[in-house]
Amino acid sequence: MKFASLFLSRVRIAVAAAAILLFCACAASLLHGTSAKAAPAPEERSFVGQKVCETCHAQEAQNWAHTIHAAVFTINPRNADESKGCEACHGPGSAHIKNPSDLSTIISFSHKSQTPVAQQNAQCLGCHKGGERIFWHGSIHENNNLGCSDCHNPMANFASHGLTARDSVSQTCFSCHKVQRAEFNERSHMPLLEGKISCVDCHNPHGSTTSPLLKADSVNEVCYSCHAEKRGPFLFEHAPVRESCLNCHNPHGSNFESLLNAPRPMLCQQCHAQNGHPAELMTRANLAGGIRPDPRVIATSCQTCHVNIHGSNDPSGARFER
Repeated sequence: MKFASLFLSRVRIAVAAAAILLFCACAASLLHGTSAKAAPAPEERSFVGQKVCETCHAQEAQNWAHTIHAAVFTINPRNADESKGCEACHGPGSAHIKNPSDLSTIISFSHKSQTPVAQQNAQCLGCHKGGERIFWHGSIHENNNLGCSDCHNPMANFASHGLTARDSVSQTCFSCHKVQRAEFNERSHMPLLEGKISCVDCHNPHGSTTSPLLKADSVNEVCYSCHAEKRGPFLFEHAPVRESCLNCHNPHGSNFESLLNAPRPMLCQQCHAQNGHPAELMTRANLAGGIRPDPRVIATSCQTCHVNIHGSNDPSGARFER
């Protein structure tokens, strides 16, 4: 009797569970059908042609006419998309004509745009993919939701090349990187403000294998592209030099000579703090006009004797004195 009662109890539980599952399945099916009927069909959008766009956007068309995009799209389009002119980037314009005030009907690239940044960038990457932009996905700029149009203005020629949003690459970078702008105005700085280099000589703003978006695999490799004499190999290596140029230098600018992070001999004493000659306290009395002049605070300080501080190939250069 006990066995039969247990068996019947289990059968009832199984039947009840099956009924609940069937009810849930039917409810989900009904809800899905209702929502499917309620969802409006997407509006079919069509291309209207560049001439139609120009009837309202005459000033934009005039500015755009002098850009490289205009030359390619109107004179020598490489495919059917480029031959569509404005709509090659902004998408079909039929819905926008019906309701110009609704920015969701067109792909726009302004700060008022309702187009997601990812979709804006996808429009640009449709043509500008690969090459220097191969590491764009996952880069710090993409992760910070930066749009191509934040740095570039394809509608006008403000710069000599690159269609940047400001009159130069560096000024475009400075619009966000205020600290670096201040560093380039310090006493000792790279000749960026003088126009001899730009930010993209060292960085790739579209992505890199390094977090500072360097154009090489390390800081030192970037520096060696100009400062080849510091590359080595040396018979006697200076460890902090081999590790990173940033141990001693600020590449953007400094108020100390040669882009140093601190004045000599204090810079050297950050590592050479052992008792004796390297770490002796230098005061005003040790200056050239003081009562105890010391070569460590005169002329090139420690490098007055340790001249090959980046490394030496001399058999007697263990202390970088020759």
